[in-house]
Amino acid sequence: MQLYAALMKQLFARAKRQNNKSASLQTKHGGESSGWWSLDLSGQLGYPLVLEIQGWYGSQPFSWRSVSDGAVVAESRFLQSPGLPLDILCTQNNTLEQGVPSELVALGDHAPFMRYAVYQACACLPSAKQLAEDSPLLLVLTLDWAQRLNIEQAELAVWLSDKRARLLEIIGLPGSASLARLLRRIPLTPIASWQLDALRKCLQQPDALGLLRHLTHPNLNHVWFLNRFPASWPKLLEMIEQNASLHTIVWLQRMVEDIQRLAPNGTQLYRVSDTQALQQLHDALVERFNALSRGKRAAALTLKYGDYPEAPIPSHTDIVALESWDALLAEGTQMHHCIGSYAAQIAARQVFVYHMQSPEVLTIALAPQGGKWGLQEARGYCNALPSEASLEAIQRWLSADS
Repeated sequence: MQLYAALMKQLFARAKRQNNKSASLQTKHGGESSGWWSLDLSGQLGYPLVLEIQGWYGSQPFSWRSVSDGAVVAESRFLQSPGLPLDILCTQNNTLEQGVPSELVALGDHAPFMRYAVYQACACLPSAKQLAEDSPLLLVLTLDWAQRLNIEQAELAVWLSDKRARLLEIIGLPGSASLARLLRRIPLTPIASWQLDALRKCLQQPDALGLLRHLTHPNLNHVWFLNRFPASWPKLLEMIEQNASLHTIVWLQRMVEDIQRLAPNGTQLYRVSDTQALQQLHDALVERFNALSRGKRAAALTLKYGDYPEAPIPSHTDIVALESWDALLAEGTQMHHCIGSYAAQIAARQVFVYHMQSPEVLTIALAPQGGKWGLQEARGYCNALPSEASLEAIQRWLSADS
C-alpha cells in the first residue's frame, strides 16, 4: 500500500505538469456510487484505474476505493489516507471539503500529515470531534497511535469515550489527569510527523513534565527545547515564546552552554529572566575569558590535555585548521567569542576548529556526524551568523573531502 501511495503522488504530479484534462474530480450520482467523487488516473497509468473518495457528508466519510473496469481492486481501512494528499484532492473539487468545520481545517493546517485521519475520525465519531475542540494535541497523538496499530472505528470509539487519563495510558503515555490537563493547555502549532516522537519522549519524562506544568503558558517550543536541553529551569523556558523559530531555540541552548563552560560554578545564569540579559552575561564572560593571559592558559591546556589534536580534514586555501592551544585561544580573542572554552570537547575529538578567511572571516566548528565530520556551527565576529555564500563554500569543502 505504501508503494501504491508513492505511485499515486508521482502520477498526480505528472498529470499537473502535463495539464491532462483526463485527471479530474467529478460527482457520481445514483445507486451505490452516490456521494463518491472520482479521480480518473487511466491516462497516466495506461490501464483503467479510478480513485473514488467520499467527503464529509458521505455515508462513509472519507472512505476511498480504487476501481478498475467497474471492479473494486482496493479499499481503505479506517484512518488510512489514499496516498494523494487531501490538500490536493480538495483543491481539485471544493465539494470534497464542504461541511468540514473551520476549526478542523485549522487543525489540519497545523498537522497536514494527519489531516485525512482528523477529518475522517471527526466525521465518523462525535467523541473525536469533541476531543478536537477540547484537546487537539491529544487528538493528534491518539490518531497517530490508532494509525500505527490499525485500530478500527468501533474500538477507537470505545477508547475516546473513556476518561482522558485512561486514553493517555492506552496510547502509551502516563495515564494521569494532570497530563490530560497539561495537553489541553498546550496549543497545537505547526508540527511535523517526526516531531511527534520528540513530543512523546518529553511527555514520558517526569522532570520535563514537572517543568511544563508550572509554566504559565506552555507551548510546543518548550517541548522541543527540553528535548535538546533537559537540564532547563522555569526562567529559561519562559524566554521561549510560542512563535519562536528553531534558530532561536538553538541559539538559546548554545548561549546557556557557553555560559556554563565559561562560569561552571556561577549562579548569575539562573537569575537571568530575558534574552537581552542572557546576551549581556554571555558577552561579559567572553570578554573576561579572552582577557586572561593567553600564554599561561595555553600552557595549562597542554598540561591538562596534552598536544593539540591533529586536524581530521586537511586545510583549504581559505579554510585553515587551528594547530595549537595557543591558536585556539587567539581565535577566540580575535573573533570576540568563546571558542577557546571548547578545549575539553576538542581534546576529546568531539569538536575541531578551523578559521575561514574568504568569502568572509569565520570560525568553523566541525563535529562527527554519521562517521564523517560535518558542520556544527560557523560564526563571525561576536558570534555573527555566516552568509549563505560562506555556508555553501564550507559545504563544498566538506564534500570535496568525502
